[in-house]
Amino acid sequence: MRKIDKIRIIGCLCAILGGGTLCCQTVSAEVVLVAAQQNYANIAVSQVTDYVNIREQATTSSAIVGKIYNNCAATILESVSGEGGEWYRIQSGTVTGYIKAQYFITGEAAEQLAQSIGREFATITTDSLRLREAPSLDSTVLTLLSNGARYVVAGEEGDFYKIEVDADLVGYIAKAYCTTEVEFDQALSLEEEQQKLAEETQRKQEADDAIAALQQVIEVETGLANGGATSTSPTEFIIEANPEVSDNSQRASAPTVGVGSVLSGSSSPGSTAAVVSATRTAIVAYARQFLGNPYVYGGTSLTDGADCSGFTQAIYAHFGIETGRSSRDQAENGQAIAVDAAQPGDLLFYASGDYINHVALYIGGGQVIHASNETTGIIISPYNYRTPCKAVSFLD
Repeated sequence: MRKIDKIRIIGCLCAILGGGTLCCQTVSAEVVLVAAQQNYANIAVSQVTDYVNIREQATTSSAIVGKIYNNCAATILESVSGEGGEWYRIQSGTVTGYIKAQYFITGEAAEQLAQSIGREFATITTDSLRLREAPSLDSTVLTLLSNGARYVVAGEEGDFYKIEVDADLVGYIAKAYCTTEVEFDQALSLEEEQQKLAEETQRKQEADDAIAALQQVIEVETGLANGGATSTSPTEFIIEANPEVSDNSQRASAPTVGVGSVLSGSSSPGSTAAVVSATRTAIVAYARQFLGNPYVYGGTSLTDGADCSGFTQAIYAHFGIETGRSSRDQAENGQAIAVDAAQPGDLLFYASGDYINHVALYIGGGQVIHASNETTGIIISPYNYRTPCKAVSFLD
């Protein structure tokens, strides 16, 4: 078995309400489960339905200190005799406690399962690393990768890793210029679970606040354009920040008078600037609340799954702005701007050769949010995680 730099486990937070799973988020925990030279040797893997509580003592009446979900990794610290038979004292992430032995597989079976459920990533350790078409230094360079960026490892060949930069670009990098780690889901303490739910609530509240501010700006600016008479129609511009709907109903619920209509109908530069600024803030806040949601090829649902252009299309459609469906459509339909002139809410595009095949939403601070691939889902990345080839704005 080849050497892995380290094995890390991350938390899988599933919010349960009314018997149904509403969402799944991941929490990073800086816990090295297995030293590099040992690889998978000490891993135990949970096999449960939904989740099992981790207890303070080896009894079902003792306090709950955390939860562990199916296919989570743990280290068994000791085996003890407890209520109803054998229990393990485990460490998984930040949680240490007791759980019945029947809920874990260990030994060779756990090692084999761990290799299939672990997610391996490579982190670049040099500037402008060349991504190559084949595992050779003489192969065609597909793009440049940024220092510190992280990519899914899809395999290896000789001195090269095969990496999935996103769903639209796969290539090879030299092993000498990256470190690797394998991540597993882990148990969550009650405090971590509460923290993640609080963070999710905060992102939704920020989206609500930003959209409310945008609505207020539009009402004021529209009123000024009409000589001070604001509209009394409550349906003229209504955007909900957190729709729990399918992709079809998302598009159907787009505002009757959206941002695009307001901007195109404005004759005042000051009015346009105010609306654009508020729209940029609202678009970014709205997009961020979908972090961690799944990537689905061909999908346009912000909750059930979207691909890269489906994600950006759905974000913009929520504000009444039509972008087109594919990344190439969006690159053509927007107003071209310099990449280094991109502002929050603009789109960045990436290509293989001359063929645009990926799009991301710039959120400021040198970062983009995008539906990356099936392993990572919707994530935030450095804007130059691969070299952008074009930027456009639908707001200028």
